[in-house]
Amino acid sequence: MNKIRTFFTVLFFLTAALITAAPLQIDYYGVVTSSSDLNMSKMAQDIFFTQLNSIDNMKILDKRPDIGSALRSLPDTSSSGNSKVVFYAEISEERIDESNVIWNCRFNAKTPFDGKIYSKQDKYDSYYKILTNAKTSIEELLFPLRQIAAKAPEDAPVTTNPESSFSLESLAGTWAGEPHTDKIVILRGGRGFIIYKNGATMNISLSIVNGKDGKKEILIRQVGKSNASFYPELSRDTALSAAASAPPIEWRLNSTVEGTLTGIKKTLIKSNSSPETVESGTQKVNWIKK
Repeated sequence: MNKIRTFFTVLFFLTAALITAAPLQIDYYGVVTSSSDLNMSKMAQDIFFTQLNSIDNMKILDKRPDIGSALRSLPDTSSSGNSKVVFYAEISEERIDESNVIWNCRFNAKTPFDGKIYSKQDKYDSYYKILTNAKTSIEELLFPLRQIAAKAPEDAPVTTNPESSFSLESLAGTWAGEPHTDKIVILRGGRGFIIYKNGATMNISLSIVNGKDGKKEILIRQVGKSNASFYPELSRDTALSAAASAPPIEWRLNSTVEGTLTGIKKTLIKSNSSPETVESGTQKVNWIKK
């Protein structure tokens, strides 16, 4: 009997603490997605906003730009050192083969308490399943942050990794430059995706490595299986034959001018000995930030 009484006493005080604590303030920036379906993307943005507002003890400020400009851009969290959490979602598709797609949904929350970006990512076999499971995922991400916020001093400084902020974090955004790509989207945290003009989507990872001359370079690598559509310079038959055993495509880029990346792309190219065969080769590339 005493154990039961103790349990309900603890539960009462935990509930009271949450009710009386100051609301967690959140700036909602919407969704970044590789999907070209504007209606689906807008539906996701609206549903996530509704789900956020349905969670107790949170104050949500809608910071979404108009839907047309929101889909391909990330929120600028570099100046978020105030009392608000910056919240946004990323949705991308991972094509298993020509007919099967897995959807990746990642919820992100950058806190002013410690300058970190907390994330929760799940995979779904349909876009609609993301929407039906949104509230649970959002709550699982944000509930611990309320506890962190309650313990953090009001004047706690934002701490960041200087090299990360200057390098990978500063690259986040939309890029262009290669003739066969529609958009190159770099996300925070060393990830991103490339949308080709032929409709294919490639997931990529980013890291900072040492170059041959000792200077830092940006290494970008294809993530996932190769797809014939990743080689639009080749004929379709040649690309289909070569893609099965192709190594991941890589880029080694340098940033010498703000908003511009230049370097080498390592991919499959036509062989000099025969136009019907391919070999590993390099191409000079320039990426320009939009």
